[in-house]
Amino acid sequence: MYAVNARRARRWFWTLLTVAVLAMGALYQGLRATPGAGTGLLVAISALVLVASAVQAARILTTLTGPPRFPRQRRPGREVPAAESRPHGRKPT
Repeated sequence: MYAVNARRARRWFWTLLTVAVLAMGALYQGLRATPGAGTGLLVAISALVLVASAVQAARILTTLTGPPRFPRQRRPGREVPAAESRPHGRKPT
């Protein structure tokens, strides 16, 4: 991951984490409120926002803290195996 991309990913991680905390607060207030249509809507929307932002933040954190992934490099003068030469998703006929 390039330095610029890592910086942007960290910024998005903290933004999503803040959104998740705010959504959790809204969910808590909605669960404590008296039952009604507005309360149900508040609980549903805040729960969806909480789950979506928490999942995205977890995905970014996994990418940032995981081992680096380097693409396979081909050595000059080496033939490409048949399995790698065909397009992905197509089976040999």
